[in-house]
Amino acid sequence: KSSLNFLTVRHPWERLVSMYINKFQSCSSTMFSGKNGILVKTLRKYRKIDENISLEEKSRLLEAARIECNKPSDIRLVDSDNPYMNPMGLTFRETVQFIIAEFKENRGADFHWLKITHLCDLCSRKYQIIEKMETLERDHYFLLKTLGQEARYPDIAGAHGNQSVNKHDPYELVVRYFSELDERLLWDLYAVYKDDFETFEYIPHFKVIKNPALLQ
Repeated sequence: KSSLNFLTVRHPWERLVSMYINKFQSCSSTMFSGKNGILVKTLRKYRKIDENISLEEKSRLLEAARIECNKPSDIRLVDSDNPYMNPMGLTFRETVQFIIAEFKENRGADFHWLKITHLCDLCSRKYQIIEKMETLERDHYFLLKTLGQEARYPDIAGAHGNQSVNKHDPYELVVRYFSELDERLLWDLYAVYKDDFETFEYIPHFKVIKNPALLQ
């Protein structure tokens, strides 16, 4: 039997924002909030708190935040005086700082934010069709026709990703969250996902680009 390899991709920034909302914002997931998990390590490294607080107190406050983070949101006891709970979970900026550090230090990235060019082994696997989330109905129609299936326009264009993203325009979400980043962070983040941008012919559509020469 013959087979057809196809791949579905998404704009790197939209994928990153969707992942952040689904995994890190307001402790929306407990997947990374173990005692030595990404939440604790990232808060410890990037959350700005009073330098006069002792190491022991910082550890106590951080553990208290981690414990509450693992509870359902409706029963959390949020201490507004605890800097690790204000805000609860990671900010988008903190998440980006963590991802950039992973890339620079060559640590094994989680598949949730690993670039697609590495995740899907593009060098050894030949994909006959690459779908894009932005044109998913059209691309999936073409895929079905190629497979000889009954081709209709399925109502799937808005059915991907997490629901908090689907309720908003993806571009507007990107602009909103990326406004937390300064220009240097933006370019460092672009360096992480540069292969995805070039391979799948995306452009970094944030509004704050001031020096396009840095793309070279």
